[in-house]
Amino acid sequence: MNVLKNDDSLVGMKAFPAISILMPTHTFDAGITTFRERISHLARSVEQQLLNSYSKKKSENLMNRLHQAINGIDLSSTGAGIAVYVSDNIGKIFHLPFSVTEKVVVDTSFEVRDLLYSAKINKSYMLALISRNEVRTLLGYGKSLVTVDFKGMPDNLKDVSTQHSLPGWDYMDKKAYEETNVNKFIHFIDETIHSELKGTNMPIIVFGDSKILGLYKKTSKFSTEILDFIEGNYEHATKKELLKKIEPVLKKFGEVEENLALQELDSAVGKGLVASGTAQVWRVAAEARGRILLVEKEFRESARLGTDGFTLLIDDEVDNSPNKIEDAVDDIIEMVLKNKGDVVFVSDGALADFQRIAIINRY
Repeated sequence: MNVLKNDDSLVGMKAFPAISILMPTHTFDAGITTFRERISHLARSVEQQLLNSYSKKKSENLMNRLHQAINGIDLSSTGAGIAVYVSDNIGKIFHLPFSVTEKVVVDTSFEVRDLLYSAKINKSYMLALISRNEVRTLLGYGKSLVTVDFKGMPDNLKDVSTQHSLPGWDYMDKKAYEETNVNKFIHFIDETIHSELKGTNMPIIVFGDSKILGLYKKTSKFSTEILDFIEGNYEHATKKELLKKIEPVLKKFGEVEENLALQELDSAVGKGLVASGTAQVWRVAAEARGRILLVEKEFRESARLGTDGFTLLIDDEVDNSPNKIEDAVDDIIEMVLKNKGDVVFVSDGALADFQRIAIINRY
């Protein structure tokens, strides 16, 4: 799921100024108890920053647009986080299914790194909870779970059970009877999921007892998409309990992606296709040569732009420079995405040998 898929024009968009407010919807400082109070407090912070850098008229116009956007927030549909973006021409609200770090940014471009990072680590996935009594399917994104009903999904084992006693026999092989029906049950479940998710490559986590999981492993068409099998009966498990159970699985999934990116980086080093450090990476990104950007998730660095637009300087003159860039890493991320590259956020310290940021070049 890409939270910016319908508004990726925000990435790299320049505005003078661009106002970004990101905040969780359910966590507040002591003494500030409501969402409205908190976002009003952040709006006042924006107003002070505007008045310090822009004319009173421009500040008032932007604050009117900001208040209009804030007042239009539908509190009944808020998720775990919210993002507000306002400029002379933009007024957008994003309801986010994940929490974000509270932040107010008044700069020349919108603050979208937190959204991009959250979209990267909060993967879409599906849970299939299978027991003889019922089948539950849920779609997940990060720490959000939504129950979904798939057309054609059997309700329980009885939906596919058949009588097969042979004429003249006064008994039935109950073990063979059950195994036949469970096999048919698993087959219908797998076919329904395959029909619904075909072409999506969505990761799947399957819950069930040992027998159901054993049969599913043998017959499923989704062997490459299944993240894990979790043994047990979860008929009455709450969404909170399910999220707790799959937390290690999703963490491992994220670690696998990071390790694959780091392996690709090491391979590219041997081919001479890697630049590292903010200044060198900036030039590659500005020249649209970056294929994959790897950056430690907490890394930020101020810099100043050289007169040619491709040279980045990080020195003692940064703070007083009219060409200061508050966070050059954000701008690099935006340039790479604009030029059809990919961004992988890695753990802090993973790129210690590359000055915390590296880019794999196309050529």
